Amino acid sequence: MAVELHLPAEEEPAGLVELVAVRKGQALSARAVRRSVERLWASGRFSDIVVRTEDVPEGVRVVFELSSMARIRRIDVEGNVVLGDAALLTALKAEGLEQDKLLDEDVLRSALNGMKRAYERQGYNDARIQLTREAVAGGVALAFTVFEGSPTRVAAVSVTGSPGLPLPELLATLGLRVGGVLDRGGLESGLERLRTLLRSRGYWRATVGPPKQRKSDDAATVVVPVSAGPRFTFHFHGNHRFPDTVLARMLSYDGTEPLDAQTVERLARRLESFYRYRGFNDVHVETREVHRPDGEAAVLAFDIEEGHPLRVRRVIFRGNKVIPNEELREMLTEHVRSNEPQPATLPLLSDAVEMGPGKRRMGPPEWVHEPATVFVEDAWRKAAEVMTEAYRERGFLEARVRFTRLRVEVGRRTAVGWFDVFEGPQVRVADIRIEGGPQGFDGRSLVPIKVGEPMSNDAVERGQQALVTELGRKGYLFARAETAPNLAAKGVSLLYRLEPGPQVTVGRLLVRGTSRTNEEVVRATVRLKEDEVLSPDKLFESQRRLTLLNIFRQATVRLEKPDVPEASKDVVVEVRERPRWEGEVAGGYFLAEGPRLGLDVSRSNVDGRGLNLSGRLKLNYIGWSAQGWEKASIARARCTAVPEECKAPEPYAWVSDFGGRVVLSAAQPRLYGLLPLEVGARFDLIGERVHRPSYLSTRAAAVAGLDWSATRWLSFALQYELEGNLLERGERQLTAPSRADQERLRFPTGFFILNSLRASGAVDLRDDPANPRRGLVVSTSAELMRDIRSLPTNASGEATDPQPINGVKLTGTVSGYVPLPSRAVFALSLRGGTIVPLVDDSWVIGSKRFYLGGSSSLRGFREDGILGEDRRTELRRQLADCRSLVHPAGCSTELLTILAGQPPTSEGGQVFTLAKGELRIPVGSSFDVGLFVEAGNLWEDLKKYQFSALRYSTGIGARYQTPVGPLSFDVGVNLDPDETLNEPLMQFHFSIGTF
Repeated sequence: MAVELHLPAEEEPAGLVELVAVRKGQALSARAVRRSVERLWASGRFSDIVVRTEDVPEGVRVVFELSSMARIRRIDVEGNVVLGDAALLTALKAEGLEQDKLLDEDVLRSALNGMKRAYERQGYNDARIQLTREAVAGGVALAFTVFEGSPTRVAAVSVTGSPGLPLPELLATLGLRVGGVLDRGGLESGLERLRTLLRSRGYWRATVGPPKQRKSDDAATVVVPVSAGPRFTFHFHGNHRFPDTVLARMLSYDGTEPLDAQTVERLARRLESFYRYRGFNDVHVETREVHRPDGEAAVLAFDIEEGHPLRVRRVIFRGNKVIPNEELREMLTEHVRSNEPQPATLPLLSDAVEMGPGKRRMGPPEWVHEPATVFVEDAWRKAAEVMTEAYRERGFLEARVRFTRLRVEVGRRTAVGWFDVFEGPQVRVADIRIEGGPQGFDGRSLVPIKVGEPMSNDAVERGQQALVTELGRKGYLFARAETAPNLAAKGVSLLYRLEPGPQVTVGRLLVRGTSRTNEEVVRATVRLKEDEVLSPDKLFESQRRLTLLNIFRQATVRLEKPDVPEASKDVVVEVRERPRWEGEVAGGYFLAEGPRLGLDVSRSNVDGRGLNLSGRLKLNYIGWSAQGWEKASIARARCTAVPEECKAPEPYAWVSDFGGRVVLSAAQPRLYGLLPLEVGARFDLIGERVHRPSYLSTRAAAVAGLDWSATRWLSFALQYELEGNLLERGERQLTAPSRADQERLRFPTGFFILNSLRASGAVDLRDDPANPRRGLVVSTSAELMRDIRSLPTNASGEATDPQPINGVKLTGTVSGYVPLPSRAVFALSLRGGTIVPLVDDSWVIGSKRFYLGGSSSLRGFREDGILGEDRRTELRRQLADCRSLVHPAGCSTELLTILAGQPPTSEGGQVFTLAKGELRIPVGSSFDVGLFVEAGNLWEDLKKYQFSALRYSTGIGARYQTPVGPLSFDVGVNLDPDETLNEPLMQFHFSIGTF
């Protein structure tokens, strides 16, 4: 037997042979042929595949005749006036037709219909589109010639039925204008607006039918059938305990569904449920409709017989010994509480005293109640089922809990309820066996229930799921497990019967959607190799790694025909590439900085191998700001007062008034020459110039880095940074610096060129890096920093003696997470760092120091606001000396700031320690409450470090869980605020993520 592939001349044969499952010398099977066709078709390169056989002396020859798809190299649109090129290209793209994709005839037909629909929505119902194909190098060029014709105009608008609204308002809502173009898209939107308007006006039985068009030449009469019906309002009668507003919110009816008989009945039952869960067990609600004689208005009345509130004063459980009364009562209360209906919105203060249709004021609202005292029969019977299940989870397999009766004391309006409990014998697990697993598989450690423990159906099911999951990790993707518990004299004998099915291996990797991306990039990123055992974890990991390349909008890794059990499964990798170019332009005006232009542009996947380029520009002109005008005004005044000192501006002096920030970045997520090592590279160029009345900062930097993911839990990074910084003081003193000002002013005045080399590593054993519940993470870094040139100045700009900048900055962090019952988590983190000088008299500038305080370090203190302990002691002494002076003129600016009631700015430190502990308690599916205690401190001088001299804080916070980490809001309390230095007692913190 022979196998042949017949390809068009321009088609590359690379990678096709591997897709054919028919092999020379094998017996010909329909399954192998079908699988070959499926693989070839899944490649997305062919429009037609024909398979035929030819008899030859040795057997048969199998011939695959493949018709290739041409690649779209250019799309042109001609003749369009009403719709621009961008709108039509967007319509084509919405149907899947765009440049650099393979030409699919079905997609092409759909795209032509999409263009026609786009014109019909604009009223051009006779528009024709002519398609022309032209063969070009590497594919085909498509030209769409549009013959728009004349638009269909609105000759007249007719409304049939009973519209319920004034005709001008109705026409304005529809958006139709006689003589205007009949825009089908606009008409559909207008009909929906009309339906919404009628519902909002109370026409809850209104219907708006499909419009009819009577066309004559280039005009059409639009007929809109509308039946508004009566305008409804709700009235409540007999409600003495609850105000109308609360009951209306409880109904929360907005007219979205028609007000038919079933809806009315459901609303009445909703009111009854609301009353019963608030203690009114005898409530009864009837509904009736009252129509106005002209039929234009109607009232839906709810006649409420509230009855008297019934209070359950006692619940008696008979026959229970294992589970105490208190626990059973709590189950009952919790079930009532969880099923209690609530009004759609929070009650207003006025609703607390406004009672009944007559607005009688009757004191505090009766709907403030305790679920433990409420009787609702359905809820109590379902709570009995919950109690029964609780018994059976403790091994009492024959247990039954039933609600038997309720005795009502009519005069006192109280009740006593009875539950009968039959516990039966407690059954324990006597033996656990596993049969049918693959050779060498011992899954007893995976079963959560152990011999001697009470029998629990939930634990048995979890063990069953754990066995199937573990078999899946070993490649048995179609494994099944069944449990057969047998009751014996000594307890229950559990038998897990396993049907592992075939151990699945990877067949072929089928890559789809890579029009601009080199297919080898995808194959190198996917953690699956052909013929290896297939693991679901590797499927998920491969999808995650593809997403991290940042060249795809979407990446999916899945099995071909996942429901068909086979020993070999093809893996389909589908990707959607990001656009070549993405950008955003913004502009504005700010008094502090003048006019501003913002530009953000990115070019993805430049070379087809994952190289991403991006640029971000923020440019402003300070000359047209309040600061620039003030500066120009002072210069004019000086020239007027002292003309001989007035100098003409330089020709290009205005250029220096530009400021802003520019960042150019290049990122290569994988260096494919280093495969199989997962090493990525990045390079950034940064330039910044900031004008402030108190300073002028100019900075340029180049940053290059390598990132190596050795394993999923072990990573390393290496970064080199070269930066130059020029800082000049202005004429004004900065009294209230912002966070950005503080970071810029950490550089000393003068001109500096620094370079640094930073190496870091991390071991991350957390179950979820964004929202960890268990695990450990250890990280450490070392940064070597040296100056290339150092020209410091004082505040007046005069040069001072330079000091060497030469040291190593060391940091380390250990964080652990311990799961607790009820999904709670205890998190603990220890951090520390120091700066080691490498030469005598080495200088550590502010930008390289450590800072503490704020949401990411020590909560309860200002962001980066903690003073070094030695600096704080010195400031307190200086402040005492300053206060002893008759006049504080001789005090420093920093001391005067403190005397004015402001806290001083931290200058950082050269050594720090920090310990954080937090208990995270879930209070809902997405919300957690955190209780934390933290301690740490900072020192400027290494020689004055004291381990026991710490600052302490505590507090509470709320967390909302998101896929990228929790949104955290914390209130931190400084347990020992330094009032001498104006430290606040409390701080509020908002952040994304937690430690």
